[in-house]
Amino acid sequence: MKRRRRRVTLALAVVAGAIVYLIATAVSQTTMYYLTVGEALARGDRVVGQWMRVSGQVPAESIEWDPTQFRLSFVVEDDGYALPAVYHGVRPDSLMDGTTVILEGTMHPDGYFDVQRLLVQCASKYESADYAGDGTRPPIEEINGAAYEAFESIRPGVR
Repeated sequence: MKRRRRRVTLALAVVAGAIVYLIATAVSQTTMYYLTVGEALARGDRVVGQWMRVSGQVPAESIEWDPTQFRLSFVVEDDGYALPAVYHGVRPDSLMDGTTVILEGTMHPDGYFDVQRLLVQCASKYESADYAGDGTRPPIEEINGAAYEAFESIRPGVR
């Protein structure tokens, strides 16, 4: 009887461990950590060339588009801090004044953020089934309860 009880206890411990592992994996894959503009700037030269995510809003009239070079430059602000950013690729239609964005890339030695992946918050929440993967619309990602359109840079970056 003692032997059977040990087996049941061991089996329950394995199942409990597997459940804890699955929950931890699911939570880590659905949450995305990013820095505010102030946090990124506070790190100074230590973050030059390091991959990171920065979130903020695009202030009015900061967007500059050069269609001949597919170069999009803009500023990202948060709590009074401002960070210039440069993205190379197709200009997102959804990127407008006041839009919330998440930038993924590296800080350039010249003081601007070199964007490798641009996530632009959607004006309204899309269902993932709306995107058929046919290239007619960028994929939608949900981050912290908000929907974002994802755009990749045409310039290869270091990750």
